[in-house]
Amino acid sequence: MTLNPKLLIPCVAGLWACLAGTLFVAGTSQAAGFDCTRARLPDEQAVCQDKRLSTFDELLNKRFQGAKPSAADPEDLKHRLRNFLADRHDCGRNTSCILATYIAAVWEISGDRDTDLKDVSATMMVKGKPIVSSKIPSAIGDCSATTVLDVHPRLDMEDADFSAGIGIDYANEGYGVSYNREEQVARSKPGDPVVLCLIEIDRDCPPDSGGRLFLTTNQRTGESWILPDAQHKCGG
Repeated sequence: MTLNPKLLIPCVAGLWACLAGTLFVAGTSQAAGFDCTRARLPDEQAVCQDKRLSTFDELLNKRFQGAKPSAADPEDLKHRLRNFLADRHDCGRNTSCILATYIAAVWEISGDRDTDLKDVSATMMVKGKPIVSSKIPSAIGDCSATTVLDVHPRLDMEDADFSAGIGIDYANEGYGVSYNREEQVARSKPGDPVVLCLIEIDRDCPPDSGGRLFLTTNQRTGESWILPDAQHKCGG
């Protein structure tokens, strides 16, 4: 899954046929799915040198292959791949940032998020380091410490309940929303301490228009969830 985003753009054959011609690799061959001896870019080398990132690379590789035959829009699938590769490339050697891009990409295309991301948490992103900011994270891979302000139905209507979706507000003015009843979110209470990590900024959205995806862990319950900051792509 490690390839130069520029090499993918002219591909017109099947998605994975294009990928097969551009896979690379670094020093050790931990990254399953490509030969690490040919890795040159900082993000490529970081994946090959980190067991967790290598595992995510293998998982994402499998999910893209699985999504390809049944993709309703193959061009959209390739577009998502290009965005992921561009995000990862921009991370350089920042492993927290790279991990965030993999988590976001798996969340976007996985048909079984509960299984693929069951062990993912925001605390994994901070790697035991103290969190010094309470502000909403602004860069992919960054995290903040805040508290739950409110958990409420997605719809602002009388008698609305979680069956039509759920929203959660954080004390740092962050927000998450889902069209589904997210049990982990529903079990959260105002005042619960949480770690909030930014894992994606949608490249197709204008700046400051939403399109951000957050991984959150409730430190009281130990449960985690991934939610966007808007009901519709790019806000709204």
